[in-house]
Amino acid sequence: ERVQVQEKGSRGRKGGGFFTKLFAWLLMFAAVFVAGVGTGWYLRGRDGKPLANLAQVQSPGWIKQEFIRKNVYSRPAVSLRQVKDIVIHYVANPGSTAEQNRKYFDGLADQGEEGISASAHFVIELEGEIVQCIPISEIAYASNNRNGDSIAIECCHPDETGKFTEATYESLVKLTAWLCDETGAGRKSIIRHYDITQKACPKYFVDHEDAWKQFKKDVRAYKGDWEE
Repeated sequence: ERVQVQEKGSRGRKGGGFFTKLFAWLLMFAAVFVAGVGTGWYLRGRDGKPLANLAQVQSPGWIKQEFIRKNVYSRPAVSLRQVKDIVIHYVANPGSTAEQNRKYFDGLADQGEEGISASAHFVIELEGEIVQCIPISEIAYASNNRNGDSIAIECCHPDETGKFTEATYESLVKLTAWLCDETGAGRKSIIRHYDITQKACPKYFVDHEDAWKQFKKDVRAYKGDWEE
């Protein structure tokens, strides 16, 4: 009987070793799986969309690049890894030009402590000219808690209604469509500043929901003649 007890104990230890090895193998498998999922999220984004290499996107000739200085208030030079949405704004300064708004963003670099933070990737002129203030591979200070995964477009407007000129509107459609395509966000990934903060920006598209819906339709329908 003593021998039988020892044999049973021996079998028990062998069984325990098997389950220990099995548990260790399962832990290793789980670690590899989680690492793979994490890598997939990094490369494709949490929503499964492929991430574009934003630093390699070449701006077409119809975009005028005048980057503002790197500074903590308007161009912190923080990398933008993924673009989930293109955010539409209006400058809220009737009659001002794209160059004036760009100069304002650049001038914020000269502030003292506790200054104002503001900027946008693009500003569209009343006559339709597009001025790029910040590379699309960097964040801008325009869209509050969405600065880290969006691109901001500011639009000039002639009066208090916030309605864009025909030239500004046409350039906005073209630029938005191009950004949706080049960043991998897709042409349905368009929102207003209002959709983030409930702020009446861009005012005309907040006051006129039908105009906002039409704008999104126009972006989706744009043919993508980027070389014009």
